[in-house]
Amino acid sequence: MDTIKIKDLNIGTSTNMDGCALKLVLTPYFEIENPVYVSFRETTPMSSSFFNSSFGELIDNYGYEKFKKIVVVSDITKSHFELILKYISWHKEMVVA
Repeated sequence: MDTIKIKDLNIGTSTNMDGCALKLVLTPYFEIENPVYVSFRETTPMSSSFFNSSFGELIDNYGYEKFKKIVVVSDITKSHFELILKYISWHKEMVVA
């Protein structure tokens, strides 16, 4: 399984542009249905803008079930993990509403 290290992409985790860059890197994995690790090692906590433009748009485009089969988040702090769970829960509620 491939690993995408956010710090090696030379992007941050705070802007929509950063999130769009990650989404573009991840999209081919969704199209060929190939799971991929996404490493948050040595990154700052992600903002909602970053999340919405990356993971949020992937969930919108491919569905939550496919998202959780493809994206395997790794090297995260407890606060990163809690934010990801919060954003996914919030995003799923917004899609249903």
